[in-house]
This record gives sequence, structure tokens and C-alpha cells, in this order.
Amino acid sequence: MENISAEKRKNAIFTQEERKILMWLCFKALIPVTLVLIISSTLLYFGFDSLMEKTSFANYAFAPARSVATVARFVSTYTAIALLNIVLIVALSVIVMYLVLHDIVMPVLRITRDLKQIIDTKTKKAITIRASDRLLKPLVDQINKIT
Repeated sequence: MENISAEKRKNAIFTQEERKILMWLCFKALIPVTLVLIISSTLLYFGFDSLMEKTSFANYAFAPARSVATVARFVSTYTAIALLNIVLIVALSVIVMYLVLHDIVMPVLRITRDLKQIIDTKTKKAITIRASDRLLKPLVDQINKIT
């Protein structure tokens, strides 16, 4: 019986240019994540602090009837704050997806379209991308060497 073993994955050694591209992508996504986390945490902290003052839970031992009457208001208000927090996090997800996909999908579509045109017309033409499309610049450089 033949010994079949999976190939071991080679350790990735990134070039300086690849490291810059990966760091750029991380920082591009990190800015909105950080902002939403700060806004979300601030919203939860001040919302909870404000609710604790309004419901006077601190005086629960002295006037439990009055404090218990405000529990429903506390729960509903905190639920609204938590839902707003969820909306912020979903918005963050959409923003980060757009930022990252915009830098990958759109240039790939343009490269594919240009390659198809080069193949169909059998012309030698360099593929160009926007200066801001740093992620795919190495790929385009290699394709331009071939065409």
C-alpha cells in the first residue's frame, strides 16, 4: 500500500512590499473598528451611568417600592442602548467589508476585463490600475511582464 501524506505547508516569508500591503490593509480596517469600539463603549458606559442615576437603585434598601417601579423603564432603556450598540457594530462590519472589498474586487474585475480584451484583440497593451490599488500592484506588474 502506498504511503500518501499531505504536503507540508511552507512557511510564508513576506517581502518588504508584501508586508507594507498587509499593514496598510490592517490599518485601513483598524481605524473604523477602533472608532466604533470607542463610541460603543462610551455609549454603554454613559447610558448605564445615566440610567443608574435616574432609577435610583442606590436607594433600593431605603425605598424598594419606588425603585422596583422604575425597573421596567431601566430595562427598556438599556435594551434600546444595547440595540443601538448592535446597529453600530453591524454598520462597522459593512464599512470594513466595503473598504477591504473595494480594494480587492474592483481592481480584479478591471484586470480581468483588460486581460479578456487583450486576449480577444490580440494586442499588446499594459494593464493599468489606480495608484491607490496597492494590493494588486505586484500582480499587475507580473501580468504586464507576460503580455
